Amino acid sequence: MKTFTASVLSPDGIEHLLALQKNNLVQHITEQTARTQGFLTFEYTEPILQRMMADMPQPVLLDGSVLAGYALATSTGAGEEITLMRPLVVMTQDLELNGRPLSQLRHYFMGQICVREGYRGHGLFDALYNSHKDLFANDYDCIVTEIAADNLRSQAAHARVGFQTIHTYNDGATTWHVVAWDWRQ
Repeated sequence: MKTFTASVLSPDGIEHLLALQKNNLVQHITEQTARTQGFLTFEYTEPILQRMMADMPQPVLLDGSVLAGYALATSTGAGEEITLMRPLVVMTQDLELNGRPLSQLRHYFMGQICVREGYRGHGLFDALYNSHKDLFANDYDCIVTEIAADNLRSQAAHARVGFQTIHTYNDGATTWHVVAWDWRQ
């Protein structure tokens, strides 16, 4: 069984995160891998990660010095400034979660989650989200993210953790499910 340590991304770790991200972007993997292992859609850059880190710690899991996985946290303020996150931030202003407008809930955005190949199937996905809850549940009511409709592995994993779909839309190229995990329950 793989072992890991929960931590937060350090400035020195950004390079490792970007390398792991690159290896899992949909354009860099086979269709078979995307279908069976899931994939990443958005490509974050070092300046974007630094902006996100300025507002919130970024949960990571380490196996010694190996970055085994990460789950990026994005404040509403950072999300408004980050071009690829802005549409989701704007959209959620009109969405509800369990009968309450998100605009009335303390919420933030999960920017991206990734578990390194070889570490999948060992509970790291759930551990990363538990790190989010440990770090942020005192300050936030819920976490919101979106998942490409054809990323079935990610949809199943998010549902297992406790996320529910609150909206579905098509941006002209991809159908997306906006999902939220309500920590008030």
